[in-house]
Amino acid sequence: MRLFKNGRARHIFGSYWDINSAAADRIACDKTACFLLLERAGISAVPHELFSARDGDFTRAAKFLDKHKKVIIKPNTGTQGMDIFLCKTQKRLEVAAAAIFEKYSDAALSPFMEIEHEYRVFFLSGQARFIYGKARGDSWQHNLSQGAKAFIAGAAKPETDLSAIEALALRAADCIGINFATIDIAALKNGGLAVMEINSGVQARLLLEQLPHLRPIIKEIYTDALREMFM
Repeated sequence: MRLFKNGRARHIFGSYWDINSAAADRIACDKTACFLLLERAGISAVPHELFSARDGDFTRAAKFLDKHKKVIIKPNTGTQGMDIFLCKTQKRLEVAAAAIFEKYSDAALSPFMEIEHEYRVFFLSGQARFIYGKARGDSWQHNLSQGAKAFIAGAAKPETDLSAIEALALRAADCIGINFATIDIAALKNGGLAVMEINSGVQARLLLEQLPHLRPIIKEIYTDALREMFM
């Protein structure tokens, strides 16, 4: 979409808005780069280690599996919970990596972590505008595209410390200098919180399919993002 106001043009490309810098967008889209920045800033985040098809062998990936016993491998720049594999054996890891490398040049390795729930924070210009939770369905994943169920954070789970989730999301967004994003926060079974990833492509279609009464809230966020683009 090409938008005009007062002689100025702005663009929306799919779910990516003309409100973030190119650098912030690329950092958010690169899971390992984003993790490295968060880690160096002392921000709790789920580890992501780069594994490239250019590496030539699976030695480093095999060592990663030996260390953590259960690992997640996913496209380093993937979205919407696609092509994500849980691996417990080297054979499974090799098959999963081969499947990813048919479509992508790089993968990200993460240790499997026990997650109670995952929360998504809509972030816009320094503020956490809305938070909802994602509970697993039949899959081990918390992605709505993979059968997870959305719930209103603080309503279905009143014990949730929303202020801690919000504070972690704000620190993460500030760390990479992003203006508009959804930030996924994992509530770990050990009681801690960790940034799962930062999404510079802001989407709400699957959320609204499950919880259509949230449409006015999401519409207001998008409306304010449009205003921000022309400020």
